[in-house]
Amino acid sequence: MNIGIDGHMLGDHSGGNESYYSNVLRSMRVDPSDKVYLFVKPDVDVCEYEKKFYIVRFNSNSSFKRNFIELNKLCKKYQIDVLHTQYFIPFILSCKVVCTIHDICFEHYKDIFTKREYIRQKILIPYAARKSKFIFTVSNHAKNDIIEHYKVEPEKVIVTYNAVNELFCKLDEKTLDITELKKRFNISDGPYLLTVGNLQPRKNLPRLIEAFNGWKRETNEDAQLVIVGKKAWMYSDILSSVSTEPEDIILTDYVSNDDLVRLYNGARAFIYPSYFEGFGIPPLEAMACGTPIAVANTTSLPEVVGNAGIYFDPFNVGEIKQAINRLMKDDKLREELIKKGFKQKLVFKWENSAETIIRTYHECADP
Repeated sequence: MNIGIDGHMLGDHSGGNESYYSNVLRSMRVDPSDKVYLFVKPDVDVCEYEKKFYIVRFNSNSSFKRNFIELNKLCKKYQIDVLHTQYFIPFILSCKVVCTIHDICFEHYKDIFTKREYIRQKILIPYAARKSKFIFTVSNHAKNDIIEHYKVEPEKVIVTYNAVNELFCKLDEKTLDITELKKRFNISDGPYLLTVGNLQPRKNLPRLIEAFNGWKRETNEDAQLVIVGKKAWMYSDILSSVSTEPEDIILTDYVSNDDLVRLYNGARAFIYPSYFEGFGIPPLEAMACGTPIAVANTTSLPEVVGNAGIYFDPFNVGEIKQAINRLMKDDKLREELIKKGFKQKLVFKWENSAETIIRTYHECADP
């Protein structure tokens, strides 16, 4: 088979979307009889994939030109049998297509997207769901959501779980080098609470900041909240929340994976207040690094975390504050969660998802 994979998200620091594709690609075992073409942006570094895939670069960084003009031309040029895209598919295509749809949050929370982005998703994602031969998604919750909204056959939607790679692990003190880490990110000598996710409305950071500030006032604890993630969209409320207690809240922006592993390891605890997730990789990364976690009790997060974390209502600031207090002060609970977290992260493996994806490509060739 000639297989085409739209890898436009590689190198764009888009969080879970990029992590999904980069780790699946690393874990793929390509059949020698297949040719797999990886379509990437003009200026991205993809040298790690060159031995396994045929690298083809888009001419433009424009998402419109890429999706609706270039992909169709590339599929014709390289005689692609099946194309794998993310969220959107071309309107005109000379081959079969499979599409990864991580979640359909916009169907539930219209107001947390710009009007332009909402309209784009409302038109293009249902179209992709209907026209794709198969749909990959990242949890059973997301699968059921897609089936319910778009009335597609259940067997058409295939769960390919996210996971964590081996980089995310418990570090020894020398590798962690907590003093250097804190100095670089302007973290004080006290403990810090960590959260990870791009700055956008559904990550629910204003409520987390309110809960953290309230906990600080009530306990007078010397602690900081470290927020890792690049600015995505509609983040003005987050920045306004930070400005009220700037010495206690640290925004790191995007950080490398090496630094992220160290930040997980150095944290007293990890908290994830996002109220809608197709999967939610950061809690799993935290568990792999031996950091106790608390997450929202919504969407896919209970499916991912299992009994290895504590839960809270993400819309209830009081419950978030209580979760912070338990994570930061209950040592017995922390030890229990750490042990359970190491076991829970083993449930998910990139190799399993990569194998499922490759197998599905070949099913597309069946009559």
